[in-house]
Formats: sequence, C-alpha cells, structure tokens
Amino acid sequence: MSQLKPLTKRLKRYFDAYGGWRAIWGSPLFHLSVIVGFSAHAYWVSAKWVDLTFSLIPSLLGFSLGTYAILFSLITNRMRKALRAVKNSRGISYLEEINATFFHFIFMQTAILFYAFLFGGLKIDGFSRYVAKVAPIYEILVWPICSILSAAGMILLVYAVSLVVGAALTVYRLALITDPED
Repeated sequence: MSQLKPLTKRLKRYFDAYGGWRAIWGSPLFHLSVIVGFSAHAYWVSAKWVDLTFSLIPSLLGFSLGTYAILFSLITNRMRKALRAVKNSRGISYLEEINATFFHFIFMQTAILFYAFLFGGLKIDGFSRYVAKVAPIYEILVWPICSILSAAGMILLVYAVSLVVGAALTVYRLALITDPED
C-alpha cells in the first residue's frame, strides 16, 4: 500500500502533462478510433478483437518501449535542458510533454492488453450466449452490456494502434529541433 500513493502521483502527473481527458476526447486519433472501432462490427460482435489484441499489442509494446528508450538515450544534456526551458500553452515543458506522449502510447497499449485479459478470461461473450439459452428474458439486458464492453475493447485496441501516429509525430517534431552543438 505504501507504493500506491507515489504511483498515483506519477500517473496524475503524466495525465496532466498529456492534457487529461480533454486531450483524449479531443484527439482526432481517438475520433478515428471510435469510427473504425464501431465500423469493425465483425470484430467486436464476436469478440475477435481479443485475439487480435494478443497478436498485435505485445510486439507493438516492445517496439514502443525500445523506441522510447533509444530516443531518450540519444538526446544530449544540452537538448534536454533546452526542451525543459520551452513550455507549451499549459505551462508544461516540451520535454515532459514528449515523455507524456510516449508514456500515453505505452500506457494505452498496456491498458488494452489488460482489458483483453479480463474480457477474454471472464468469457463475457460466452456468458452472454449462456444467459440467452438458460434465461432468454435476461438476454435483453446482458447482450447489450456485453456488446458495449466488446465494442469498447475494439475502440481501445484501434486507439492504442493509432497512437503510433501520435508518437511518430512527436519524434518528427523533435527531429525538427536541432541541437545547437551540431
């Protein structure tokens, strides 16, 4: 329990640096994920997104962590200092904003992986079919809830994958900044 408070504090700091819920809800990548997620009806109705998550996300997560580590090992101390000095409109340094962007990418990939473990492990879609056979009257309640949970999983998966573009844009923006030592 002693580690919960520092963990919560760090997560809050990342979330604030990222821009909070406003940054997520307002993101074109999130909007695109909602559209693609709902459009991919065949994946979430049959919960195929769970298997897709297990095949895509571990490799993507490894790539993300590697890119994050390499990127920050290549930034010189002088560049770090300069990135700390420049603030965005919310008063967050560019260095912290870049860190928050990459952490968000990794956090969302991890979140969808946990969500898929829970969804698949609890056999939510199987439970819905079981209820329909045993007590058809409850299917009216259970099927929509299971469908919403499955659609949310598909949307989160698409969002986690689409964040590759956000991370790439962050690297691109960073590459446009030249180190004065060069």
